[in-house]
Amino acid sequence: MNTHFFDEDNNTLRWQEAFTEGAPLIYLHGLGCASSSDYPPVITSQGYGGVRSWLVDLPGFGYSDRPRAHLYNSSSLATLLKTWADATGSPRVNLFGHSAGAFIALKLAAMMSDRVAHLILCEPGLSDYGVSFLQGITAVSEAEFIDNGFEQLLETLKAEGNDAWRGPLQASAPQAVHQWARSALADHANDWMMQLGALPINKGVIMSETTPIERLAPFQQAGCQVVRVPDSGHMMAYDNPEGLAKAIAQLLA
Repeated sequence: MNTHFFDEDNNTLRWQEAFTEGAPLIYLHGLGCASSSDYPPVITSQGYGGVRSWLVDLPGFGYSDRPRAHLYNSSSLATLLKTWADATGSPRVNLFGHSAGAFIALKLAAMMSDRVAHLILCEPGLSDYGVSFLQGITAVSEAEFIDNGFEQLLETLKAEGNDAWRGPLQASAPQAVHQWARSALADHANDWMMQLGALPINKGVIMSETTPIERLAPFQQAGCQVVRVPDSGHMMAYDNPEGLAKAIAQLLA
């Protein structure tokens, strides 16, 4: 596990590296997830092709530290990641962002567009279900969510049998979940598709095969190559890791 201190208290960002040739693909997970748990089945799939990969756990999630601070919004996290990416010394990178992590990837790509070779967004943004779910989180104060709401959320996911999300979520900092949920709702309400279209880099979007055609057109109009993955839903890395691996390899080719 690689480490990077991201504040004066030596709180630590942690990430895993796989393969060593070429520009790294930096994985940015969705809200309440962790790259360290989501993406090992993807990068070890036969269809992946040994792409150099950095699996990053954002602060507050997975193995990274979780200070009590107001840093768990997409802009602050993107700025933190830019500082980390600069510290690695890598002259070129590729970015992958899933779900709400796509907002962070988009902002990070805008900050370092001269160094980003490819931007890949997987199931980007928020569905109607996602908006409703995050509104439920932010309907209470941050303090109330930390005291009661977080455990209630875990119990709801357990009752629904949603272990793909509940597993990494229970290793997340409640404060980080609440702050990022509020930030993701604000990002979703902004014209992020226009920001995507304005980026002068190679752009790809990965969607489930069940995604309606009309949802794909705005991404194509924004200059994105769109790839659809069969036998998958929103949690694509769990549903069909081999299919996701092939889609990523196709977009990086």
